[in-house]
Amino acid sequence: MKVAKLVKFAQFVKDENGKVTKILPGEIRMDEEPVPEIGDDEVLLKILYFGICGSDQQIYHGLHMAVPEEKLPRVMGHELSARIVKTGKNVTDYRVGEKVVVQPQVFCGECYPCRIGRFNVCEHLEVMGVHRDGFNCEYAAVHTKYLHHVPQDIPADLLAIVEPLAVGVGCIKRSHYKGSNICVVSGGTIGNLAAQAAKGLGAGKVLVTDLLQPKLDYALECGVDYAMNTGKMSLKDAIGKCFGDRGADVIVDCVATPPVFNTILDATRSSSEIVVTGNYKVPVELFIPRLQRREVSLIGHMMYVREDYEDAIRLLSEGKINTSKLISQRWDFKDYQRAMEFADEHPTEVMKMIVKVAEDE
Repeated sequence: MKVAKLVKFAQFVKDENGKVTKILPGEIRMDEEPVPEIGDDEVLLKILYFGICGSDQQIYHGLHMAVPEEKLPRVMGHELSARIVKTGKNVTDYRVGEKVVVQPQVFCGECYPCRIGRFNVCEHLEVMGVHRDGFNCEYAAVHTKYLHHVPQDIPADLLAIVEPLAVGVGCIKRSHYKGSNICVVSGGTIGNLAAQAAKGLGAGKVLVTDLLQPKLDYALECGVDYAMNTGKMSLKDAIGKCFGDRGADVIVDCVATPPVFNTILDATRSSSEIVVTGNYKVPVELFIPRLQRREVSLIGHMMYVREDYEDAIRLLSEGKINTSKLISQRWDFKDYQRAMEFADEHPTEVMKMIVKVAEDE
């Protein structure tokens, strides 16, 4: 079988002022390997599609702390749809021919967070495609505890977005979202899906902010109540214009940069919540009294729990998630390297890129 392995990071070329002038591509090598054997509690998956995530791009650029150079080569990929082609002798809940999705978190099941159902923050958490090899390949052996049943009439390409949709569901559910005014900062993939999840889960009014007008236009097509360009007004003014004196009950940070965080903090009101779901790469200076004296809650969010995956599948199957423009580019498996280069060359054109590994027969 063919396996796509990242063997060399992409390189940023900077001028004397530290500005990036170009990006030299990394190297993704296609290797031939035997189809994996499966254990008694495992299934053999034929990968149909996989999505390219922001964390994949961070790994590709050598910016992900979990994948240093000495960990290469690495098989990336944690957003996928697949079909079962073989089952182990103890497998009774899944059948050959069934389409499934994979929840790619490897957890110990023994630490306190695992014991209370928060295995997304397991003290020994590993993510397939990040800390260990993932699914950018033709076949994979997976234990059934990482699988989810899905409605078989959902197209395989759309099933590949269940994982990022579960992230969107999870970050909304970390807040007091029901009936709340929610502002999602960023109209990108996770921001868009978080906003749609908020509407689907029973939030009140939802605002999406971004600098790119096409993403804002798409957010409105997806049913959010407001979409504001924060290149033309401040986040605080955008929230005031849309939500009035009440302001935002919840602000979801999908951007994860210090300057944006400061604008989010400026835009909070007393007793509101900030949910941080973006992955910060540098420290943020924070004046604690701005939280403490106004009882602003700062809430961390990491991936999803199993119920979030189930809610994501349900929202998708019920037609509550608009996917008309979510998949911005489609690639064949043989062109995976080119897909990564395209993301570097045309970042504003990318919403969600997916790669077809096999036909959905």
